[in-house]
Amino acid sequence: MDPVTEPLYRLAVAASVISPSNTLRLAAARLAEEGLGAIPVIQDHQYMGLVTERDLARALANGATPDDIIEPWVRTQDPTLAPAETGAAALRMLVEHELTAIAVVAPERHFVGLVTPRLLVAPVEFESRPRQVGGMATPFGVYLTTGAASGGVPMWALIASGAYMFGLFFVGAHVALFAFLALPTKAQIPWIYDLMSFVFFLLALRLSPLAKIHAAEHMTVHAIEQNEAITPEVVARMPRVHPRCGTNLAIGASLFLGVLNSPWPAEQELRLLIAVLVTVTLFRPLGSFVQMWGTTAPAKAKHIALGVAAGRDLLQKYESQYIPPASVPRKLLHSGILQIMVGAILAQLVAMAAYEVLRVPVTQRVISAFLLPFGP
Repeated sequence: MDPVTEPLYRLAVAASVISPSNTLRLAAARLAEEGLGAIPVIQDHQYMGLVTERDLARALANGATPDDIIEPWVRTQDPTLAPAETGAAALRMLVEHELTAIAVVAPERHFVGLVTPRLLVAPVEFESRPRQVGGMATPFGVYLTTGAASGGVPMWALIASGAYMFGLFFVGAHVALFAFLALPTKAQIPWIYDLMSFVFFLLALRLSPLAKIHAAEHMTVHAIEQNEAITPEVVARMPRVHPRCGTNLAIGASLFLGVLNSPWPAEQELRLLIAVLVTVTLFRPLGSFVQMWGTTAPAKAKHIALGVAAGRDLLQKYESQYIPPASVPRKLLHSGILQIMVGAILAQLVAMAAYEVLRVPVTQRVISAFLLPFGP
């Protein structure tokens, strides 16, 4: 790694920030803790400037006390550099302006980190892997995201996945309905139909290619998060059950609502307590069981190849460009949940229209609220 040619987002280190209303005393403490020669000052989530030990001395020489605010002494005129600029630009600016540190600032005044002469001599190793990765399985391949960046199939494939999963549920629910109506009248209890619908949906999903792609997605996420090589051979050795899979959340919600809506015990407060205890205790092991035998299936080489392609695409973007932290709306958009829901709703509208055109009796219709994404 040659720091002179590296982009600054690889060289800059994060630092504790303070606000302009903080005191000189706090600034001095942070300078001692960080050891970077400067502390960034942030106001309304935007970079304002730096404070150095020289600024503290200047403040004291002008009669300030340790408990005065730092705002008058912030270095707002010091130049900054963009994340994509190189260590050579930082070196040139450090020398020309006789600075102890340079702030790396992204568009919209987002503070990225500090670059100092020490870091140009002995840079901190750049973290080239995201710590956590989320993903979705789609009929067209694997979608992966860090919340700020994404790789693999495009967003429209997530919409197709939502429609596909609704289609599987729609078929399973109709099969369950016919089987339910064939039961003796005494056995036609609503919860039995709900259970049959869920089982037939899982069976349809397990037999579909989506379950194998879902497994490949989990295996790729494991490889990335364990800092393993993203190759077919390595990914194929990864487990196909993932602790952050949406299946676990679905099972947890089902357990909680099932116990809460049960007739026993009669006291609602006790039922709520039991529902919480059952959910906390069982949602992970039961969710892992459903993943293993329902929502994933052993991936073949062609499915693993889809996961590897998505993983390499995501890491290439993550390693080759600066990606600012994502806002909450951006994280939600990149999660894929909204796209899955849109696809499922569109498919449901098509099914309802088909009911009307074909004049299907109301007693033979199924209505789905089962819009659940699958992926960690």
